[in-house]
Amino acid sequence: MKSSYLILFIFSLVLFSCGNGKIESGEIEYEITYPYNNVSHLMQMMLPKKMTVIFKDGKMIATIKKGKMFSTQIISDENENYLEMRLDFGSDVLNTILTPEDIKDLIASQPHYTFSDAAPGDSLVGCSTQNYIVDCKSDTLDPFESVFTTDFSTQNAAWFSSYNEIPGMPLNYLIDRYGVIMQVKAVNFTPREVKDKEFEPTETYEKVSYKKYDKKVQDLFDVMMD
Repeated sequence: MKSSYLILFIFSLVLFSCGNGKIESGEIEYEITYPYNNVSHLMQMMLPKKMTVIFKDGKMIATIKKGKMFSTQIISDENENYLEMRLDFGSDVLNTILTPEDIKDLIASQPHYTFSDAAPGDSLVGCSTQNYIVDCKSDTLDPFESVFTTDFSTQNAAWFSSYNEIPGMPLNYLIDRYGVIMQVKAVNFTPREVKDKEFEPTETYEKVSYKKYDKKVQDLFDVMMD
C-alpha cells in the first residue's frame, strides 16, 4: 500500500512539472506557531494556526484564516510585480492593490536580514531544500534558520518581503509583522492543477489605500494580542 502511494506521488510530481523539471503548480499547507511571543490561552484561541499557499506560473495566493472570524490573503505575481491584499473581518471586507511606491514602503517597514550562503538541507514535504542562517542586527532575535526550496517554477516567492534576496519558495521561516512573530513551517505539499479562477476574489471588496488596509490589519492583531 505504501509503495502505491509513493508511485502516485511521483506520478503527480511528473504530471505537474514543467519542461525544466520544476513543479509548475500546487498547494502548500503551513503550520503557524508563536515561539517568540508570550501567548495566553485566550490569545491561542484567537491567533491563526494555519496558512495555505497556492501557486502557478509565478502567481501565488497566501491565505491565513481563523475559522469564520477573519481571513487575510496576499496575492502576488512575481513576473508583473503585482501585489494585492485582502481582508475579511467583521464589517471590514477590504482589498488594496499596492503601487510600486507602496511595495517599497512595505519592504522598508520589515526587518532587514542578512543571510549565510545556502547549505543543502533535509527534504521537507517531499522537496529538496536549501538552508540559510538569518541574522537581523536591528532585532533582539538570535540568528535563526530558514528553509527554502527551488523545486518549483516560482523563482522568488518572497520578493516583497525581508527574504527577497533568497530564490525559491520558503518552507520554514519567520514572519515578523504587526508586533507578532510567526514561525511558519510547511507540513504538506500537494502538486495539482491550479485554475486561474482560484486567484479571483470570492467576496465584494471595498478598495482602499494600502495605508488604510495596513492600519486595519494592525488593529486586528492588536485586538488578538491585547
